[in-house]
Amino acid sequence: MTKSILLVLFFSIISCSQKSKEQTVHLPEKVITKKEIIKPETKTDTTKTILEEAFTDSTQVGTKGKFKLTVNQFRTDDSTYVEINLFEKRNNKWITQQNLEYLKDGVTNCEPELNDFNNDGFNDLTFKSSVAARGANEIRKLLIFNPSKKRFVLMKNSDHYPNLQYNELLNCVDAWLVYGGSSTVFLKIEKDSLREFASVSLDNDNREIYIIDKKGKRKTVKKEIVKDLEVYTRYKNYNPLTE
Repeated sequence: MTKSILLVLFFSIISCSQKSKEQTVHLPEKVITKKEIIKPETKTDTTKTILEEAFTDSTQVGTKGKFKLTVNQFRTDDSTYVEINLFEKRNNKWITQQNLEYLKDGVTNCEPELNDFNNDGFNDLTFKSSVAARGANEIRKLLIFNPSKKRFVLMKNSDHYPNLQYNELLNCVDAWLVYGGSSTVFLKIEKDSLREFASVSLDNDNREIYIIDKKGKRKTVKKEIVKDLEVYTRYKNYNPLTE
């Protein structure tokens, strides 16, 4: 009898245990999702361009009234440059004939000037590209106007020669270089360059006059000691020596 009761209890416990397992609810595991963070687009830094100087002329360049010239100096965050535009009038409209850009120093204004440097009756263009010797040497780029091509031609080495001007006496270009002394350099325009052909050099009490051939070879014409020489003298001629 006792065994019968124990068996009944045993099977009852097993039955309850199975029901308990069947009623167990398995909660779903927590799903972890990653949020994709989209960063806003980084804006590209735009370089600021500032117009510092503007020059326009339509009466002194080329044939009067048929050409217009603009020279503008711009400054950006990392450079200063000059933009040159030459226009020709066609059917009462200004048509771009030439566009040029040149880097320059960030110290000076470009201060464009129109003068005839080769005595052909057409004005040529110069503008300041830098200065040296504490301002005594004004360095300008020289662009010669070519009337047949209706364009400016840059003299590639013009900024090697400070204080350029037209020399009416010798029908050439001359430059004046200032340092501890000074030199007057006489130059010819050949294609797109300036070629030295003579110079007068002054240093302390020494004065030297020399000529230069087309190959660049120098020949001293005269070298002398001059008491109380004024070393900052610019000459108009080297033979005969003329101030």
